[in-house]
Amino acid sequence: MSTRQSVLVVDDDPFMRELTRVHLEGAGHAVALADGGAEGVLKARALAPAAIVMDFSMPGLSGADTLRQIRADPDISKTPVLMLTAWSSDASRREVENLGATWLEKPLSGEALIDAVGRMIPS
Repeated sequence: MSTRQSVLVVDDDPFMRELTRVHLEGAGHAVALADGGAEGVLKARALAPAAIVMDFSMPGLSGADTLRQIRADPDISKTPVLMLTAWSSDASRREVENLGATWLEKPLSGEALIDAVGRMIPS
C-alpha cells in the first residue's frame, strides 16, 4: 500500500465500507478496510495511512473513542481523520473537531467524499 495516498476506511457497515472503498479507489487511492474501531486502530498503527475515513456511530469502540486512541498514539496521532455520521449533535461535532478531525454528515456524494479526502492528503 502506498503510504502517500493510502486511506483506511473504518466502518461497521459492510455496504458503507464497500461504497467508500469504490469511490476512493476510483479517485486513485489505495484503500484498506477495517470493520470497527478496534480493528481500525490496529490497522492504522500497522499501515500508517495518509488519511482515515471513519464512521462515528459504531458498536464497541465508537468513532470518537477510536479517534481518541489514534490521537494518543504518537506514531499515528497526526493522521488526518474524516468522521462520517448519519446523525449529528453539536456536542458530538465539537468533540470530534476538538480532536482534530473533519466532520461530514451522511448522506454525502462520492464527489464530496473524494473532495474531502483530497483536501486532507497533501499533494
